[in-house]
Amino acid sequence: MHEELGHRGENETYRRIKKRYWWEGMKKIVKKWVKSCQECQKRSHLQQKEEAKISVTSTLFERVSMDAVHIKAGRWKYLVVARDDFSGWPETVALTRLTAKSVSKWFMSEWICRYGAPKEVTVYKRSEFGNKLQEAVKRAGSKIRITTPYYPESQGMVERGHKQLKDALGKMCGKNLSKWKEYLPIVNLEDRI
Repeated sequence: MHEELGHRGENETYRRIKKRYWWEGMKKIVKKWVKSCQECQKRSHLQQKEEAKISVTSTLFERVSMDAVHIKAGRWKYLVVARDDFSGWPETVALTRLTAKSVSKWFMSEWICRYGAPKEVTVYKRSEFGNKLQEAVKRAGSKIRITTPYYPESQGMVERGHKQLKDALGKMCGKNLSKWKEYLPIVNLEDRI
């Protein structure tokens, strides 16, 4: 189950397993299993502590933060992440080209049409979050908040998730990182539960 959960640490793997199962000595066995995971040993220099999800809003899907990550492997070069600031719920897309038009089209169809328009969308001041996206967000009735890339704390919720997503994708892909897009749905599921 550790592998299916995106190679999380001992505590998170144990927490999620104990929701559904119990057996004598379970915590010790989970700890041993995670420590013996070859993918985790190859990619983790230190045991990663799991970060708490901190929120500055009190309503589901009220505020969404969006960012893009460059992944240097295969045809799909960019991972765009939109994350609810309250729950941490992620939606992601793999893109070959990172443009305001492609991000706008994805956000409208996969977030706004699915969950409704948030009150506020926070993005960095970069070209992929340019006029096309800003206009679409405003047309949907949302306020757009633009922050500077030099102040990542302003995008805290989405920024904290990047390392976790990239690590999980890397561990699931093993040596063939160019197949990261294939693992994106399972990594999203793992991040959501």
